[in-house]
Amino acid sequence: MRAFSELLERLTFTPQRGAKLRLIEAYLASTPDPDRGWALAALTSGLTFPNAKRSMVRDLALERVDPVLFELSREYVGDTAETVALIWPGVPAAGAEPKLDEVVDRLRTAGKTEIRALVASWLDRLSPSARFACLKLITGGLRVGVSARLAKQAVANFASVDIQHIEEIWHGLQPPYMSLFAWAEGRGPEPDVSHSLRFHPLM
Repeated sequence: MRAFSELLERLTFTPQRGAKLRLIEAYLASTPDPDRGWALAALTSGLTFPNAKRSMVRDLALERVDPVLFELSREYVGDTAETVALIWPGVPAAGAEPKLDEVVDRLRTAGKTEIRALVASWLDRLSPSARFACLKLITGGLRVGVSARLAKQAVANFASVDIQHIEEIWHGLQPPYMSLFAWAEGRGPEPDVSHSLRFHPLM
């Protein structure tokens, strides 16, 4: 989670489009599979977790923090995920930080009865910036100033192809995009996407 949280933090405080693009490209180049694929899916709104709800995040915080303090903090910060990340009373030495792949996999498979305890255990073990990244995955909408188009442009630059080519095959790909990165790095063929799934602009 640390590399992903650092990426989100740097993207948040980097206003220039070109600089954001370079940050994403560098992350894709330095991060192994499948973490970079999950990060790309998060940046392009390609991740959903049916049993992880926004309301759960608030409820978890209210179990650990005074309700009045939480509401005042939420009003000041303006974002629930950021508020919980900052105010959460973590437990020292509660275990190793989970990896991004582990977090995504468990969020996709955990049932309603186990997900609350699971998320709470992660928040105990994560730093504030990593908590923020974890909670943003859960609540959706990263709000780091990166559009899906910009993230795809970073992939196109990484693969040294035109972005239109990425757009054309994108709808036939599934996270964590292992075949896409294998092709981008010259380790495999172009992803075999059915003609019916390819995007063909009318113009």
